[in-house]
Amino acid sequence: MEETPLEASSSFAAPAKKKINKRFVYLIAAFVIIILVFFGSKLLGQSSKQDINDVPAITTPTEIPTLTPESSPTPASNAADASPTSTPTPKPTVNPVDKSTGLNRSKLSVTVQNGSGQAGVAGKAADILKALGYNVSSTGNADNYDFVNVSIQVKAAESEFLALLKKDLASYTIGSNSADLSTSFSSDALVIIGK
Repeated sequence: MEETPLEASSSFAAPAKKKINKRFVYLIAAFVIIILVFFGSKLLGQSSKQDINDVPAITTPTEIPTLTPESSPTPASNAADASPTSTPTPKPTVNPVDKSTGLNRSKLSVTVQNGSGQAGVAGKAADILKALGYNVSSTGNADNYDFVNVSIQVKAAESEFLALLKKDLASYTIGSNSADLSTSFSSDALVIIGK
């Protein structure tokens, strides 16, 4: 018997392989990587923003320009002054002894408070008083922000300084002033800067 080669039927033949273009594969891979990087950075960015908001803000001290007695304070933004601080009083730029009364300003300790709610007003008034030679023991916020003008209080034992403080703060509108500051108050005088 003679063997006849079997003809390959089309039903048993292996399908022809399609060639995949390498450029197309690289293009798809690059697209997927770009999408992963984009969404990954969005997710990481959101979580790091939340972490930053959870960290309390750290403020750094800034240089405060020296004011002269003739300059008047200017209102700042609507944010309130920071919590009370205690800073050493720098050496005065003028003689602390008042020529007309003979009172030595450096002998009076003064607390300056913000009663207006505008940021920096207590610090500006404190700078004026320091430049004149007063011993400014602290600055901070008043109990409320309803003060319209400047309020000056001194202890009865230091009542002779009341008129001098009024004169030295003449660039402000002085509202109330008295010599009835409590003897238990930490300073000899209290100056509250209003609106």
